[in-house]
Amino acid sequence: MPECPAYQRLIETAKASYQRGFQHGIELASCPIVLEFLLAVLEFRFDRYAAQALRPALENIKDLQQLQELYSEALQAENFEAFARTLGMKINMIGGEELFQ
Repeated sequence: MPECPAYQRLIETAKASYQRGFQHGIELASCPIVLEFLLAVLEFRFDRYAAQALRPALENIKDLQQLQELYSEALQAENFEAFARTLGMKINMIGGEELFQ
């Protein structure tokens, strides 16, 4: 017995919604992992304390693609200041310490 077209559309819509929700869940779960890798790269390449100073700003980024791009930038940045500029932060060197405004 063939199913009603409206029922088939309802099932297709439900499957699509589930898939979008599932994908969104994967992205949300991946963000903290990418964030920790990003911070590890910053700490290894530059300075532990400077990297941790960026943690609050980085934690506000909920887009997986943006975090992945920042991870790539962290691997390639010439120095910490160059990486921080990608976040739109200004760094002042005062007494050898980096302060964010």
